[in-house]
Amino acid sequence: MTFTILGRDPKTGELGIAIATYSFAVGATCPKILPGIAVATTQASTNPAIAEEMMELIEDGTEPVQAFMEALTNDEQPEYRQVALMLSKGSPIVHSGSKIKSASGHLNGENCTAVGNFLANKKILAAMIDGFENPTDSNEIDTTLAIRLLSALDSGKQSGGQSGSDGLHLNERSACLIVGAPYEKFPIDIRIDASEDAIPELRTAYKRYLPMHEFYLQRAENPAKIPSQDDWVKSLDS
Repeated sequence: MTFTILGRDPKTGELGIAIATYSFAVGATCPKILPGIAVATTQASTNPAIAEEMMELIEDGTEPVQAFMEALTNDEQPEYRQVALMLSKGSPIVHSGSKIKSASGHLNGENCTAVGNFLANKKILAAMIDGFENPTDSNEIDTTLAIRLLSALDSGKQSGGQSGSDGLHLNERSACLIVGAPYEKFPIDIRIDASEDAIPELRTAYKRYLPMHEFYLQRAENPAKIPSQDDWVKSLDS
């Protein structure tokens, strides 16, 4: 009951992922990222251990395709899993098990891949790719990777989103956005864990957080040389 977009920005080296689902707290279990190296999701009947093992293998120097296959092979029920891996270069790698609920699958775009299960229809995947490649909000002058990922989620929602076993629409009760740059100590990591309309809340949370991301990075790097958090906020307001 999930639709996901994985993407990259070749100019900045950023990798990112955005997910929306009927399940709660999707950001806690599905996405994993190694900034500048790889981003992944394990969804459907989620098993976070798959992506964790995959990323550990990649960090240790295992070739990514081999790491993907090894982590999936070590899982006892891969037929229930949907797993996707995107690297800084090359084609994404996706596994959709034989027992994943329809409509399901994935579709690759330029520098992105859309992955989903329990979808209302397969056109949602194409809509997400289009939303990523052509952000639709005319008020947005920001076409960063984060905005493209959020636009893809919006497009997936507007194209039908998820449906349950009875064919009725399921709303998005949680959503997450992660964007990591290779030169930053930690990624943007925004989560809506329990909601009845998580995608617009995720966009709002991202816009509120973004002006503070640089402050948090500088604080981690050298806390003695930055102002207090409230003074930073005041400087933004002015």
